[in-house]
Amino acid sequence: MAIKIPDDYSPDKYFGNATRADGITFGYTPYAPESEWMDSNKLTRACYDSYMIEYRYLDGCIADTKVELWGETFDSPIMTGGVSAVVPLLHPNGLVEIAKGAVRFNTPSFYGYITNKEVEDLVATGNKVIRIIKTQLDNRAILDDIKHDEEAGCFAFAMDIDHGIASDGTLYHATSDYGVLSPKSTEDIAMLCASTKLPCVLKGVLSVTDALKAAEAGAAAVLLSHHKGEIVNAVPPLYVLPEIKAAVGDKIKVFVDCGIISGVDAFKALALGADGVCVARKLIKPYMENGADGVYQQLNDLNGELRGIMSRTCTPDTKHFDASTIRKRDF
Repeated sequence: MAIKIPDDYSPDKYFGNATRADGITFGYTPYAPESEWMDSNKLTRACYDSYMIEYRYLDGCIADTKVELWGETFDSPIMTGGVSAVVPLLHPNGLVEIAKGAVRFNTPSFYGYITNKEVEDLVATGNKVIRIIKTQLDNRAILDDIKHDEEAGCFAFAMDIDHGIASDGTLYHATSDYGVLSPKSTEDIAMLCASTKLPCVLKGVLSVTDALKAAEAGAAAVLLSHHKGEIVNAVPPLYVLPEIKAAVGDKIKVFVDCGIISGVDAFKALALGADGVCVARKLIKPYMENGADGVYQQLNDLNGELRGIMSRTCTPDTKHFDASTIRKRDF
């Protein structure tokens, strides 16, 4: 089935296009970083560009990008981030194509804004699925979602804690079937974590304070994110990464989201302490052009860039990143 942009989707939100193998070209909407209200994306890009890589060749080797996570071995620390707000608008079965590409690449995937049936369809592909559950006002609804995901065979569950409060300081009203969302307490998170055997990933963490609270509550990981720029004037995840990693140590995993568009970006985050990184926007165009094959190829290309830099900085594997290979530009 051809990918089609909905007629009521505003053209001024597009900032690129993609051409499928059949020659049809479509606009796509991977969260335009140049949008004025998305200044957090601009800050994030500037942060990545402010760091340089110190290459080291003597005693180098061909790097191994495999990584272990919660009892599983994956081929790369590069995971697929949440694209669920965009991909289903472009194709009804689009998320399955993302999942198939991730399966072939052998990496976990984060998904948000999806139903229980969609979760089951994604798990059926063999993908290690992590659904981003909304911070619904009624914790019983969250518990139901967690129970479903555990029974469905998900790899973990996540929650985007930054969606509990709207930008005007009121409770957030979700646009889908989640209803009213609300902020959660450390005690809430502890209760939710204790309800399941699934690892919990808290998305939206941008401070040492929240990271330590997440660890205290029993979360298995935090995902540093400003939600594709929706959180205004936010500190870039890469900017706060070193201090967060120093604070939590090995208590929990630290993943980085937002603005990673190359293997260079991935290396910088991993060298500064990330246990894994998420790529989302970069997958949209190849997905539109070639479906699952395009997703796989893009992930493989990004991992090749990462492996190349690891190999040229004497980083033999994902357990031996060295923060001293990253230099802050002061000129």
